[in-house]
Amino acid sequence: MISGLGIYKWNDGRAYDGEWKDNKMEGKGKFTWPDGRKYVGRYVNDAKEGQGEFKWPDGRIYEGAWKYGAQHGEGTLTSADGQK
Repeated sequence: MISGLGIYKWNDGRAYDGEWKDNKMEGKGKFTWPDGRKYVGRYVNDAKEGQGEFKWPDGRIYEGAWKYGAQHGEGTLTSADGQK
């Protein structure tokens, strides 16, 4: 059983560094993908939830609300050239 703070790395190169509860991502954490994508924010029951920031390798950034693992509610999407 994973609970507390920890890092988990999958064989495909994905990694999560953050809070765990009952083997699930729960609380603050950082999830990275091998292609350079990165999410930093809150998780509830293994899904992005609440406030967080998602960065793509091409420079796009979404900062805002998440629900059930998807962008939801208010947020700001910044394009690679800086437009919001």
